[in-house]
Amino acid sequence: MNSMVNIVSDEYPWSKLFREYLMYCAVGCINVTIFFILYWIFVNYNTWTNYVETIAWAISFLISSAQAFVLHRWLTFESDSNIRSSFTRMMLVYGILWLVSTVTFGIMVEVLIMNQWISWAINTTAFGFLTFLGLRMYAFPIVDGRITRKERLDAFIEQRRA
Repeated sequence: MNSMVNIVSDEYPWSKLFREYLMYCAVGCINVTIFFILYWIFVNYNTWTNYVETIAWAISFLISSAQAFVLHRWLTFESDSNIRSSFTRMMLVYGILWLVSTVTFGIMVEVLIMNQWISWAINTTAFGFLTFLGLRMYAFPIVDGRITRKERLDAFIEQRRA
């Protein structure tokens, strides 16, 4: 709880945190859809391992993480962080959660013999909020500054004209 108190301030009130979390969830729906499509492809066409579901989870998570970076940087957190450092920090957050979620997914599917789709839904939901906190506090910290979606779009249009 102490960490949450540290990120909430007069300049960054609970209402902004809540709006950001809602945007994170909306963007997350896009990311999860891409993740799901990749998972479905890999689970149906993976013939190189006996751990089909677990390997499909791991590969899909990694690929969709790179795509998620762009959307979260631009839409969710309106971050003005340095691209290289924020990508590195996001991949560190995602890497830790990838490792833990892959292990828990493997346990649910391979050891507990739980249905892969139920395991997929549980894992995706459980790690979603933890990911939001990791991204907001570490990968896209408030102290790095902010650029609104409109400002980013205007700068992109201006750059294209030049």
